[in-house]
Amino acid sequence: MEQNPKTLNEMLTNSVSSYGGRTAFKVKKDNIFEPISYEEFYNKIKSFGTGLLAVGIKKSDHIGIISDNRLEWIVSSLAINGLRAVDIPLPGSTGYEDVSFKLNHSDSKAVIFEGEKQLSEFYNVKKDLPEIKNIILFDKVNMFAKKGEHIPEWANQSDFEENKKINKEFYSKVKSLINNRNKNIILSPDAKKYLEKYLDENTENLLKKNNEKTGSSVKENILKRAIVVDKKYNKEHSHSIFSFDEITKKGKNLLNKGNTLFADISKSAEPDDLITIIYTSGTTGNPKGVMLTNKNFMHNIKNAPPAIGINKEDNLLSVLPSWHIYERIVEYCTISVGASTAYSKPFKQILLPDLKAEKPTLMCSVPRIWESLHKGIKDNVNKSSSIKRFMFNMAINVGEEYKEAERILDNKNPLFDRLNYTPEELEQARRTVKRLGWKYKLADKLVFKKIREVTGGNLRFAISAGGALTESTDIFFNTIGIRVCEGYGLTETSPVLTGRTEKEDIIFTVGAPIPGVKIKIVDKDNYSMELPNGKVGIVLTKGEMVMKGYYKNPEKTDEVIKDGWFNTGDLGKKTYNGKYLKLVGRIKDTIVLRGGENIEPLVLEDKLNESNYIHQVIVVGQDKSRLGALIVPDKEKLKEYAKNNNIEYKNIEELIQSKEIISLFQEEQKRLVSKERGFKPYESVMGVSLLPKEFTIEAGDLTETLKMKRFEIHKKYKQDIDRICG
Repeated sequence: MEQNPKTLNEMLTNSVSSYGGRTAFKVKKDNIFEPISYEEFYNKIKSFGTGLLAVGIKKSDHIGIISDNRLEWIVSSLAINGLRAVDIPLPGSTGYEDVSFKLNHSDSKAVIFEGEKQLSEFYNVKKDLPEIKNIILFDKVNMFAKKGEHIPEWANQSDFEENKKINKEFYSKVKSLINNRNKNIILSPDAKKYLEKYLDENTENLLKKNNEKTGSSVKENILKRAIVVDKKYNKEHSHSIFSFDEITKKGKNLLNKGNTLFADISKSAEPDDLITIIYTSGTTGNPKGVMLTNKNFMHNIKNAPPAIGINKEDNLLSVLPSWHIYERIVEYCTISVGASTAYSKPFKQILLPDLKAEKPTLMCSVPRIWESLHKGIKDNVNKSSSIKRFMFNMAINVGEEYKEAERILDNKNPLFDRLNYTPEELEQARRTVKRLGWKYKLADKLVFKKIREVTGGNLRFAISAGGALTESTDIFFNTIGIRVCEGYGLTETSPVLTGRTEKEDIIFTVGAPIPGVKIKIVDKDNYSMELPNGKVGIVLTKGEMVMKGYYKNPEKTDEVIKDGWFNTGDLGKKTYNGKYLKLVGRIKDTIVLRGGENIEPLVLEDKLNESNYIHQVIVVGQDKSRLGALIVPDKEKLKEYAKNNNIEYKNIEELIQSKEIISLFQEEQKRLVSKERGFKPYESVMGVSLLPKEFTIEAGDLTETLKMKRFEIHKKYKQDIDRICG
């Protein structure tokens, strides 16, 4: 066993040797979590990796993985890395144009799809991806064919005819092809003939039912999107298709015959081997491919668990997609220490029962989950009886005052302008803790404990990253006794740079750097000038976790890495003692008003998001005379407000244009962003525009990690911005 593993392969085999019989992962089957031991997990990796060799995958090949979180994802990724090949992860929801760009740019030779959606969309860009030689499917796809016709092992047979009439499922699929010209259909030769005949006889009727007016081109268009699969498919096409199970089966057969090639290649891996190319979300311009090596990942794997506090007794509930670097490294860390991971989803109808069933000790999350939970709890309280509302509000008021005093005594409030609290402040905090101690215990027993039970009751802490928690959300969970430890990092840094921990949970910060990470704050106009603690500047970092560079983009690499220091592009400041980091925004997001004032919109957006009536908000105003806020209202709250205030309206578009509703949001803005709350005069004057549709990934407003594409939003809503910002 390697005492000091330098590669992912060595880390994996170490854990299998040390924790073989322990549970590594849990996967739902018939709504029950079933355990998979470390030995079983590694056998799956060996089998799949050996199967990849059998179909021609070799060292240094680049292989796309387009899927969301599931056991097969990490099995595939570690098998690819075991072959000293490179994975290219993409979300399962990625559009086909994005798939085409990233698979092309990354020089991918093969791709693994989650299932039917991804395979269907592949055919829209197949001609642009001639280098793809192998396609592997986690889930089998639906194929229309007669019983007894040839069905490839990667497909499930579906009838296209029933009692000499078109089958309902087939009819529904044909209708969807009319409504969505990006969809394709997979069928047998006989099913294709049936489809041609059916369209000849029924096209006009179909058009009428779907309110379509185009004539003969409809049949031609549908038939173009009919993917015919027969016995010779893999031999006659430039690519071959296999199921995940088939590749695994091929590998098992070879292993049973004594084939050790996978293990031999794995042992030869080097620290500088390229492991993955992860494409950044691309808030501006084309995405950049971040190259990460064994050395990059191993830095985090060795340093993050002891720093953050992950151990072999932990049970992690995974709710984030594995293609995201943050989720991926947490899963690597749990493997390295012998902990277990159970796969869930970030939807309350799935997540809440899973929390109750699994009772996790750890949870990997993003701020959106906690902000939604915070709002959900407040909504439930507001709908409850007056007695329950009174008890909850009293408990929160007591809890916030008590916890604030406790943090002062425990030195867990960040100080940016001085080293310590004064003796008078400490004495006042001691008196508050003494005065409210019994009240807090009562509030905890009657109110807070019941809220904590929603998480299963065993949660030691949750790791939150991928964005900053709003201060109100941070305070709320600190008050009720759920420890949400913020961390910080970027794809380019593998990703973890800093993290709050159980022992050093410094509120409003992203914690201290983990071992081996250097961080300095420099002047935004002069990067050679390091700023004193407490001052806001650009965050630079250095260490083995910094990426190898951007794939096929040395110019951009040289822009962000100078003398080993990586420019994060984030604005931050250190506490006065230099130990902890607080983020305040992104340098690219900084708004400069016409009068020369510099404003960080993130701080304002976090504050505005505290409003019960705001679902999404983006602050705008570059080169304008004043700031503006584009707001997507919380529709349910808005309807409730309209009902209580007798505001009549026909639809949501009419409602958000009413004087009463516009006035409501103007008052909310003035209440939350004011001089009394510490904001400067030019930050507290905003024009407000209410939008009927929310910002989405599909509309091009958000990145895959749900960050605002400010540049795209500014272009789309230019007229609104001109109107409200002067």
